[in-house]
Amino acid sequence: MPINTGAIANLLRPGLAAILSEQPKYPAQWTEIFETYESDKAQEIEVEMKMLGLAQIRAEGSATAFDSMGQRIITNYLHKWIALGFVITRQAIEDNLYKSYFPMGARALKDSLDQTKEVLGASILNNGFNSAFPVGDGQALFSTAHPIDGSTYANTPSVFSDLNEASLEQAIIGIQQFRDQAGLIVRVQPRKLIVGPTNQFTADRLLGSQFRTNTGNNDISAIYNMSSVPEGFRVNQFVTQINSPAVNTWFLLTDASQGFKHYVRTKADTDVYTDFSTDNLECKAVERYSFGVTNPRAAWGNHG
Repeated sequence: MPINTGAIANLLRPGLAAILSEQPKYPAQWTEIFETYESDKAQEIEVEMKMLGLAQIRAEGSATAFDSMGQRIITNYLHKWIALGFVITRQAIEDNLYKSYFPMGARALKDSLDQTKEVLGASILNNGFNSAFPVGDGQALFSTAHPIDGSTYANTPSVFSDLNEASLEQAIIGIQQFRDQAGLIVRVQPRKLIVGPTNQFTADRLLGSQFRTNTGNNDISAIYNMSSVPEGFRVNQFVTQINSPAVNTWFLLTDASQGFKHYVRTKADTDVYTDFSTDNLECKAVERYSFGVTNPRAAWGNHG
């Protein structure tokens, strides 16, 4: 429906003291999680390989054991169009006494696209415990049963818990036990803690204190002393469980390769068009991209 004179009735009257439209927005937060890549295809396909497993003890006179290699996990990034626009009548433009405010519409389009990117990026984490949103191996992003040849590995605890010293230590230990497709332990280390607004104060106390929190003992904080989370923590305003009252989820990102990815197929573009028959001005902004994760070892998640 076009924006007509009725929708901006007060902008047709002189003497307005102020016009409130734009509000400050948070800087980009999805960039703390995802690496950006350019794409020139409709979708990107990534494959995780299984290499060689443990060597075998060979008895005297016996044959050498042989192992195989091959593809295992396939991840698809399907790029989607993201778009929004608005239509304003010619009369609304001509009769508007505050035309200097008209560019706010174009800025509003940018704000909408930016925040949509935040929501879609955070949804990879928010839906990470839901089996209806599987990653390439068929499991939820955060699962106790990611399949590898002959076994599984976990990147979430079997029993969820709020963010505290014990649960964070459990996550750090669990990350150091990640295995590859052949079952070999891989060198993956914690890197950065991602929390929602409700966990920001707990995260600051855990990572910023030289001594243990919530205890009368005069012990050092091993997490702090060992620099177990070297990049500290980041607050993401969009990290919540969608359609759920739970807001205590938290995530420990790792330095695993080929983790969270943002593929850009078409960069954001805006266009303005005047309709011939109505003289309505049509404005739109579009972009095309995808969010996803190839390697679940890129994070440990706890539902809280």
